[in-house]
Amino acid sequence: YNIQRSFIFISYILQNKSFDDEESVDGNRPSSGASAFKVPAPKTSGNPVNSARKPGSAGGPKVGGASKEGGAGAVDEDDFIKAFTDVPTVQIYSSRELEETLNKIREILSDDKHDWDQRANALKKIRSLLVAGAAQYDCFFQHLRLLDGALKLSAKDLRSQVVREACITVAHLSTVLGNKFDHGAEAIVPTLFNLVPNSAKVMATSGCAAIRFIIRHTHVPRLIPLITSNCTSKSVPVRRRSFEFLDLLLQEWQTHSLERHAAVLVETIKKGIHDADAEARVEARKTYMGLRNHFPGEAETLYNSLEPSYQKSLQTYLKSSGSVASLPQSDRSSSSSQESLNRPFSSKWSTANPSTVAGRVSTGSSKASSLPGSLQRSRSDIDVNAAAGAKAHHAAGQSVRSGRLGAGALNPGSYASLGKTANCGILYFVFFLVSMKSGQ
Repeated sequence: YNIQRSFIFISYILQNKSFDDEESVDGNRPSSGASAFKVPAPKTSGNPVNSARKPGSAGGPKVGGASKEGGAGAVDEDDFIKAFTDVPTVQIYSSRELEETLNKIREILSDDKHDWDQRANALKKIRSLLVAGAAQYDCFFQHLRLLDGALKLSAKDLRSQVVREACITVAHLSTVLGNKFDHGAEAIVPTLFNLVPNSAKVMATSGCAAIRFIIRHTHVPRLIPLITSNCTSKSVPVRRRSFEFLDLLLQEWQTHSLERHAAVLVETIKKGIHDADAEARVEARKTYMGLRNHFPGEAETLYNSLEPSYQKSLQTYLKSSGSVASLPQSDRSSSSSQESLNRPFSSKWSTANPSTVAGRVSTGSSKASSLPGSLQRSRSDIDVNAAAGAKAHHAAGQSVRSGRLGAGALNPGSYASLGKTANCGILYFVFFLVSMKSGQ
């Protein structure tokens, strides 16, 4: 009778075990303990209509026209070009009349006690004279030198409208006069840089646009130190814009205008690549391509003087911009070697025995060292063939070790991980209980 009861008890245990094994092996179905506990669903608050996002709420799509890059109130170069000729029409009948008009303009702009509207109109009057052909008179350039202080004072004005008109006028002078505006550009550029970090978008963007016009049309080497000195400014926006202006300068200017300041350019770009600000570093990497177009030797020396991490960042940027040709020749070969490492292996290498693969790699590397036409080591001193074989050997070892996992790879708590050992243990335990019972 006791033996019969023991077999009934064993069959009951085995049935429950098989049921639990099915539950635990199938990861998509919860176990019996997990199914007994259900997490209550979160309650929705109030009216569901109120939870919907309104069109004007934060994070939703903005309604209205698209604003400019600088935000509300910002101006760009297109606005400047339109404002060049959007001025009252005047006529010049003689050089004497032109001199009298310029003297009146200088008098108004040199005195900040005049109404701001009068100063803005005086700046527009200068553009009107340019449109009327004032640059054809010799006396215009003499009076223009006298207007340098008045233009600087206007660019420092507290009224954004006066600053905007001053920047437009300076840009128009640079566009019309070109290199003849060298003295005025050299005098006004430091004041324009002071507008870059201004919180008023009108002033900041007006100063940036005026600097771009000067860089494009007035190619004077004396402007280079003014730009490079601001590349190390304490202001982060000034450093970002300065490297942007330096990139534009390297694109627009001829090499003979840059030769005198080649060392300064190299040192400035190197500092920019090490800049603490991420955006400033990006702008500095852009200037490297322009530097290499003008001075390939200096650019390669600069690249070799960088730390490996900065070289890698520069390589990544040049590859993303499609300018791999701007890299030194040695780094082009190292980059191609790195690509060969990332290339997938052929089937005969991936299915071979690990010991055979290792033997092939060792013999292949020894043969490669003796043959003159074999693959050479890359610049980073890594044998591509040896690295490929080691990677294949490592992958084969991983596949061998994965076959030894067995039941240990199953999730903890699963009955299936116990295997036949658990069945034998249960049977021995039951027979032990039966024998103890029968002995009593």
